[in-house]
Amino acid sequence: MSENTFINFIESYKSFTVVPDSSLDSLLSAGILLKNLSEHGWDVRVNLDPKILLDYRDEPTLLLNLQPINAQKHLALSTTNTSSVTALVVTMLEKAIGGVNKWDKILTILSGLYRNYYDFKAEGFKGVENTIMKELSSQKALTEILTLRLWGVKKKGLVTALTRTLVPFIPGVTGNIESASRVVKEVYGVDDPHSIKLKEISSEEDIKKVSALIKKLTEISQQHTKKDLQLQLKLVGDFYVQVESRGMTLELEAHEALGGLLVYESSCKDCPLDIIAVPLSVEVLPQVLAMYNSILDYLAVTLSAQIMEFLRGERDVFECEDALQRPDIIVDILLYHDITPQDKAVRFTCNGEEITVLRELLRIGVKPEEAYSKCTETQLCKV
Repeated sequence: MSENTFINFIESYKSFTVVPDSSLDSLLSAGILLKNLSEHGWDVRVNLDPKILLDYRDEPTLLLNLQPINAQKHLALSTTNTSSVTALVVTMLEKAIGGVNKWDKILTILSGLYRNYYDFKAEGFKGVENTIMKELSSQKALTEILTLRLWGVKKKGLVTALTRTLVPFIPGVTGNIESASRVVKEVYGVDDPHSIKLKEISSEEDIKKVSALIKKLTEISQQHTKKDLQLQLKLVGDFYVQVESRGMTLELEAHEALGGLLVYESSCKDCPLDIIAVPLSVEVLPQVLAMYNSILDYLAVTLSAQIMEFLRGERDVFECEDALQRPDIIVDILLYHDITPQDKAVRFTCNGEEITVLRELLRIGVKPEEAYSKCTETQLCKV
C-alpha cells in the first residue's frame, strides 16, 4: 500500500477504527496510530474484536495484518518481506502528521527484531527499520552491539540467559538448566558455569568462545529436530536501548525487552490490550518487564517441555499453564523458526476448550468471514 493511499484514507475518514491481529508487530502499530492520530485531532479507536468487521462492515476501518471484508471501506496494511507493519506505520505517520517521537521509533526496532529482519552480518535491517536504526544510533538512543541474543545475558549470566530465552528457541537447552550449565562449563573450561557473564564480544578470545558455543548449541539442537534452525544466524547481534522514564535513563537489552512483551502478551487472555498501551507511555514497559521476570523461569521450563514434545512428534496440541493463557508466544516461537504445521493451526487447550488465534486461521487459508466469526473479542478462536 502506498503512502498516498494511507494518507487519503485517514484524511477522508477523520473517525475510524483500527483492528490489528494479535502479533506484537500489529499491536504496537495500533498503539502508535491511536496515540499519534488522537493527538492530532482524529477520532481513532482500537478494537481487537474481528466480529466488528462483519457486523459493521460499512464502517471505515484500518486493518493491520488482517484481510478486508469490504474493500471500499476497509484499508489493509500488512507486514512485507523486509519491513514490519510498525515501520510502515511510523514512516507514513511522519509524512501525514510531520513526525513521531523517539519512543515510537524504538518500538519500531523491536518490531523489526520480532520479525527477524535484523542481519548482524550485514550490520542492519532488511527494510525501513534500517533508516530508523541509523537515526536512533546518531541520537545515542540505540547502540548496536556484538553479543548473543539471549534474554538478560548482560545481567543474568550466560547459563540463566540460555535457559530462559524462548526466541530464538534452542532445543535441548531452553528450559534445561542442567544442559545449559554443562555446555557453558565445557566451552569455557570453568568449574562454575554460572560465573560466566557475557556483555559484548570484543576480543579474539571472545569470538572463539562464542563460535564454539554456537557450534555446540547447534549440535544439541540437531539431536532434537531434523530442521536446521540456523542458530548461527539467529543468536548473534543485539542492541542496547536508552529510554527516559520518570526522569531517569534506563538501558534495556532490545531482545530482552522483546521477550518481555511476548511473554506478557500470552500470560492472560486480555493481555494484548495492554500491549497496545505500550506506545502510549514509556512507563508501561518497565511494568511489563517486572511481570515477565516474575514468571519467565517457570514458563521457560514448562513451555520448552511442550515444544520439545512437539518437535519429536509426540504433541499436536499445546496446553495452558498459570502463566500461559494464550497461544501467541507458541505461534511466535514456531514462526520464528519456520516450523509451524503447514496445513493446520497451532492448537491450544485451556479449561477443556481447544482454541487457536485468529492469525493462525488466516495463515492456513480459512476465509476471512469464516475466521472472524469463530473468534472472541480478543481473537481466541474455536477450532
